[in-house]
Amino acid sequence: MTLLSRIWKNDTVYQEPVCFSEDASGAPLGGTLIYRPSQVLEVVSWDGQIRYEEGLDYQVSGSRVLRTKQSRIPFLNRSVYIKPYTGQAETAWLRLPGGTEYAEIFPDIYRYQVLVTYRHEERWEQPLLQDQSARLPRSFRLLNEGSEFHLVFYGDSITAGWEASGCDELAVDLMTLEDCHAVVNHPPYMPSWAELVTDALRRQFPNCPVHKYNRAAGGSTTGWGRLHAAELVSPCDPDLVVLGFGMNSLQDPPEQYVSEIRQIIQDIRRSHPLCEFLLLSPMVPNPEIAGFQDNALPDQQNALRDLAGREAGIALAEVHSLFLALMERGKEYLALTGNCINHPNDFSVRIYAQSILDTLGISC
Repeated sequence: MTLLSRIWKNDTVYQEPVCFSEDASGAPLGGTLIYRPSQVLEVVSWDGQIRYEEGLDYQVSGSRVLRTKQSRIPFLNRSVYIKPYTGQAETAWLRLPGGTEYAEIFPDIYRYQVLVTYRHEERWEQPLLQDQSARLPRSFRLLNEGSEFHLVFYGDSITAGWEASGCDELAVDLMTLEDCHAVVNHPPYMPSWAELVTDALRRQFPNCPVHKYNRAAGGSTTGWGRLHAAELVSPCDPDLVVLGFGMNSLQDPPEQYVSEIRQIIQDIRRSHPLCEFLLLSPMVPNPEIAGFQDNALPDQQNALRDLAGREAGIALAEVHSLFLALMERGKEYLALTGNCINHPNDFSVRIYAQSILDTLGISC
């Protein structure tokens, strides 16, 4: 499956998004690719309906795609997603430094993201994820034996699947704890990363009935997860739980964060002592937002790594490290986000799935 082809291992990158906009000074922003292309195979619109032409719509310079003067490639004016702050409490958390502007939640950003498929001859220099399947021996024994396997995803809105263009998840309402249907429905109809991971496991282990449950809730924190783990996750009879909390707890001290993750694990293991866990660190949030700057996510990931290293039956997919690496390579945030704030777009959904599958040692 080409969309799960690891961007850090292969010489072809499929449908990498670029987004053209402007920074706070009005300078052009966007167009940076992860690698310097040796051959651009196609540049298409978000829905694949428009095929852009080199020379007419764009030029390639080093690792950047540049719009031409007559380009049909869309340009996202900063005023579309950066607004004057008027004192509304519900937007206070999204203010930029200085407090006079805020970043608006803008889920239509996908319409401005152009997809580039290309070949390259460069190497991924950042650290690679390690196969941690040996830390989950019971899960892989069940999968290999073809036993009934119960896979549970528990976390926040990113885990629930929001902004994946083909999200169709039965998740949880934050307040009522009732089932909540999370649906996004526009081209190219990318499933949630939870669905991509589940589908890959089913293909890798075709004789194993993999039962998937999504018990994530938009807006949830690790504290919420600790309060409701027993009633939401335990009834699913879990064999492996993927814990995807963090974005809504990004300023919590790492000691508090990992303590609440450990409590979630303990609460579930009270009724299912053999349950194993795959921990997940989240992507990066919008670095322009004041309240997101100097966040604790790297330190929280370190605390998760320590927890996974000390306790049996726990592995860690270091998704956060991969997103930091992408931005170190020059990737602009507007090309990675599905809402301009803190959600992944389809490409970043694929990064989540690829990261998890590498951590599980699944090659497909």
